[in-house]
Amino acid sequence: MHSIEEKLIVGMKEIDIKIDKKLIDKLLIYMNILKKWNKKINLTAVTNDFDIVKHHFFDSLAVTKFIEQKKILDVGSGAGFPGIILALCDATRQVTLVDKVGKKVAFTKQICLELNLKNVSVIHSRVEEISTNKYDAIIARAFGDMSLLMSLTQNLISDKGVWYGMKSKKLMDEDIINKNIYKIFDIKVPFLDAERYLIKVSNT
Repeated sequence: MHSIEEKLIVGMKEIDIKIDKKLIDKLLIYMNILKKWNKKINLTAVTNDFDIVKHHFFDSLAVTKFIEQKKILDVGSGAGFPGIILALCDATRQVTLVDKVGKKVAFTKQICLELNLKNVSVIHSRVEEISTNKYDAIIARAFGDMSLLMSLTQNLISDKGVWYGMKSKKLMDEDIINKNIYKIFDIKVPFLDAERYLIKVSNT
C-alpha cells in the first residue's frame, strides 16, 4: 500500500505538477486540518485520506495549469477548493475566496494561517453582495449553472477577464454558446475514474 505522500507524488507527476516537498507537506497539513474540523462542522462528505486527496486535491491541482490569470476569485469556495490549491501552486497568484457560510470561512482563514498563505484573502458574503474589486478570473467548482455564475459576478469581472467552471458533466448553457467565446477542456484527475471538465468563458 502506497502512503498518501507517495500517491501525491504519483498523481502530481501524472498531471505535470512540479514535485515540491514544501507543497506536499502543506497538502498533508491541509488534509489533517480538514479531517479535524470535519468532525465538528460539515465541510465535506469525503473523509478518507486518499479520497480527500483524489476528490479535492487532485481535482483542483488538475486545473491549475489551464489558469493563466493572477487575480482570481473563487466563488462558493467551501473548504477552499480550488482557490487555496491554486494559491499554493503559484505564489504570484492573488486569490480571493468568497463563501456565505461562516463556519467554512473560519476554516479557510485557519488554513491560510496554518499554511502561511500570504496570497489568499477570504470574504464572508454572498458573491452578489460584494463589489470591491475586479478579477481577471472567476472560478467556481460544483456551482451549478454557468450563466448564473456569470450573472452574479458580471460586476466583478475585468474587461478581458474569464470565468472558469469545474464540471462533472459536459454541459453548456445555450446563452453562453451564442453570446460568448468559450472552450471546454477535458480534465484528467489522477486515480479518479470520472468525467471532469473545465469550462472557460471569455468576457466579451
